[in-house]
Amino acid sequence: MTRSAEYYIAAAALFVAFVALGEFVTRKPALRVDSEALFHADATPLARFFTFSGRWVFITVCSVIATYIYMHTHRGLVIPALLVLSQMITQALSELFKAHYRRVRPEYWIVGLDLGKSYPSGHAVTAMVYFCGWAYVIAFSALAPDLKYALVGLLLAWAVAVDWSRLALGAHYLTDIAGGTLLGTAWLCAVLGAVHQFALLQAP
Repeated sequence: MTRSAEYYIAAAALFVAFVALGEFVTRKPALRVDSEALFHADATPLARFFTFSGRWVFITVCSVIATYIYMHTHRGLVIPALLVLSQMITQALSELFKAHYRRVRPEYWIVGLDLGKSYPSGHAVTAMVYFCGWAYVIAFSALAPDLKYALVGLLLAWAVAVDWSRLALGAHYLTDIAGGTLLGTAWLCAVLGAVHQFALLQAP
């Protein structure tokens, strides 16, 4: 079995798990794991920052900078464009699934009130598709090894922090985060399958 086929199969399995979880958690009251999830009101400023980093303003600025650096070092636009397009498509998909499942957000908000429903978390989708997607690209980049490993670690930690921020602000249930992670990972696996199939990303 080819590497691309493995990614496609993983994508399909993850998407099925996402749909199954959505059907399970949105047709009954909040699960115990949701009700007992920990929230950290004393960390509100930090949580608000990481939540902001998952929104379009921060993502757009980072995309411009990352695209410039990638084009300067690799002289290519396909990979940055693919990541930006993936971010846009998966956010649209997230909104469609929110409209389908119509899960009401938690009642224990700390600040603000996001529009839209709760399942899946769009921020969790972004954490996987955008931040982890760039981490994968950087792992195959021509950057110096020390810088490469540092950036990959930072991006992976950032993705976790984005997910944490939604729980810390009371904006989502834990299962919303899980659903967004499944959906984002499914998309990322499908994209990686195409990347390997068409040899779009080569190690230096």
